[in-house]
Amino acid sequence: MSGKSERVVQSTAYLRVGLIGEPVAHSFSPRFQQPAFDALGIPARYELWRTPTEQLLARVRSLCDKRCLGANITIPHKEAVLPLLDKIDPLAERIGAVNTIVHRDDYLHGYNTDGPGLLRALQEHGIGEIQKDSTVSLKGYTAVLLGAGGAARGAAFTLASAGVTRLIILNRHLERAQLLAADVQQTYKGAVFSLSDPSFLIPHSSSIIVNATSVGMHGDMSPLPADVLARFDSNTFVYDMIYNPMQTHLLCQARTMGLGAANGLSMLLHQGALAFQLWTNLPAPLKIMRAALS
Repeated sequence: MSGKSERVVQSTAYLRVGLIGEPVAHSFSPRFQQPAFDALGIPARYELWRTPTEQLLARVRSLCDKRCLGANITIPHKEAVLPLLDKIDPLAERIGAVNTIVHRDDYLHGYNTDGPGLLRALQEHGIGEIQKDSTVSLKGYTAVLLGAGGAARGAAFTLASAGVTRLIILNRHLERAQLLAADVQQTYKGAVFSLSDPSFLIPHSSSIIVNATSVGMHGDMSPLPADVLARFDSNTFVYDMIYNPMQTHLLCQARTMGLGAANGLSMLLHQGALAFQLWTNLPAPLKIMRAALS
């Protein structure tokens, strides 16, 4: 066999996995997922699959190819993808959003690693207490969640399950915030509030502000007015799920005011590591993935 033929055989032998969304060009996922596959000797390629809404069904169907491990799902498809899958993990079903698809035994399984990834990220930044069972407790904290979309749903259920004292959901469309609040309250005994006007936010001590919107990804905008943020106590922690750009206007505001703040790179790492484990049934090489993102 010629060298050229050998290269063709090798190239078609690669397993495939990628990110489905619109847009996807900004994503850092290939930056740390590919080194993870390479480190463990898994012949896979992590790709970016830009997918407009009208192409979502065809894209999901393509995951049934025997060479495909699955995919990550990002904005705006985390909710829309659910009815297109064969099986949904109970956590993802409860959240109502999927960010990871696994092709297993000729079926497409949907999972949500966003929530657990957020909790691990917050713990990494010193927020919450680790319990004896290795879970993280956010008892005593007030969580202010900005947004009510797919990413926000994962965050809402996770923050509630971690025992926050109260959850405040702020979204420009009040009805959507109310629907998310009602869903969370089915399994959460704490107080949940929904708002559409940030001026009505009542600051509480030990607050965690989580931005789960795309506001700040493009342009010099913030999902929370500076005068509202300035009312919060100095022990408030601001977590912006956006990681590109790494310094959003919200984070700049928070740091100027002396508040603890972090971008979404740590959440990206942890949710990605959990997805990697689901695709491969192997522990994710976290140190290698972290180094690739630094």
